[in-house]
Amino acid sequence: MALGIRSVNVLVVVILGAVGFAAVVLPGLLTSGRASNDRSSEALLKILSCAEYDFRSNDRDWNHVNDFWTGDVKGLYTMTSSAVEGHADPKADPSIRLISREAAAADIDPDLVPAGGENRPLDADLVPSPYRGYWMGALLKDSSASEPSYKQDTGGTPEMGKCHHLSRFGFVAIPDSLSASRFVMIVNEQDTIYRCAATSNPKPGMSVPPGLKGVDPIYLNWPEASVLKAAWSKVR
Repeated sequence: MALGIRSVNVLVVVILGAVGFAAVVLPGLLTSGRASNDRSSEALLKILSCAEYDFRSNDRDWNHVNDFWTGDVKGLYTMTSSAVEGHADPKADPSIRLISREAAAADIDPDLVPAGGENRPLDADLVPSPYRGYWMGALLKDSSASEPSYKQDTGGTPEMGKCHHLSRFGFVAIPDSLSASRFVMIVNEQDTIYRCAATSNPKPGMSVPPGLKGVDPIYLNWPEASVLKAAWSKVR
């Protein structure tokens, strides 16, 4: 009987030790995982910004206008050059691929921006999924500008509709859940990343990808200067 009591005591000590270990280690692992996700998101926002300047400087879609692509995120991968009409032949008319497949798959918006027939859908084998815990989105408006919409018709040839801007662009990185990160991040043509702490889940919906209606709409526009100063902090 004494041996049984000793065994129970040892078991209790082991269980308490495991609980204590979990209480100390698991929060640290969660915090470390969030920090890693944040760094990956910051790096991707920088990549998107660089891709935009490449797109405009080299007229990657060949619409004969040096403009930024503002249709979505994945277009920086899927868009083709209008030097070859349409997008039917991926060998003769490859996608521009200024960003990675994984970044394209993390686009919040599942819809195709046709761009006058020069844009193609995501690869069929590319499953939409967050990038290191984050979904990436093209912002809709710049609330600090007199003409706020990022999506404009810049009058190129061929006509591609409202999916460019001559001088501005904006992107947002939204965590898939608060366990992935507690920060929403944004970048624009100034190439400075800002972040703000989310007080509630910025992606309350369950759709994959979330879609523009599946995220908190306050994060789909670049904030006014006063709001940016009050609620957002510079990352780098």
